[in-house]
Amino acid sequence: MAKKTLEYYMRLPYRVEIYPEEDGSGYTAKIPDLPGCLTSADTIDELWDMIKEAKELWLEVALEDGDYIPEPSPVEIQEYSGKFLVRIPRSLHRQLAYRAKQENTSLNQLVVMLLSEGTGRWTERKSILSVRQRTFTMHFEYRPEILALNGYTRTRRTNPVTGFREFVWFPPTGGATEP
Repeated sequence: MAKKTLEYYMRLPYRVEIYPEEDGSGYTAKIPDLPGCLTSADTIDELWDMIKEAKELWLEVALEDGDYIPEPSPVEIQEYSGKFLVRIPRSLHRQLAYRAKQENTSLNQLVVMLLSEGTGRWTERKSILSVRQRTFTMHFEYRPEILALNGYTRTRRTNPVTGFREFVWFPPTGGATEP
């Protein structure tokens, strides 16, 4: 079997997720199948170039270190019937029925509306948390070659919280830091 090259992995259709920054200052992109492969930029145009660069650097390091490189996860398309059964306490059922009557709507419509609102808030909160919880960000101004020229050294370790392999940069004076 032929050894897989950087070019091989660069051609694979890895899924890219893009999130707006919490403060509105730009965007973050990550490739979920490549743990720790993410970057940030001010504009979507810059972001696209930067995620390509981050992907290439992630793959180069993994190939150099002989690390396992996952191939893209298959996209699953699942059909849903639009029906599901939920068991709830009688007291909640009573409250929902009472509110539906007050709003002159069906219990079903009220529950759909409440679930839709809740899902929207949950999705927004999850997006914000995922940006806050990132383990490693490769910003344009912190490219590895620039850090190396400034005396920083790099090592890879397994993050004890996420279990993902990540870079840790050490400044010239010693001690771990995030650039």
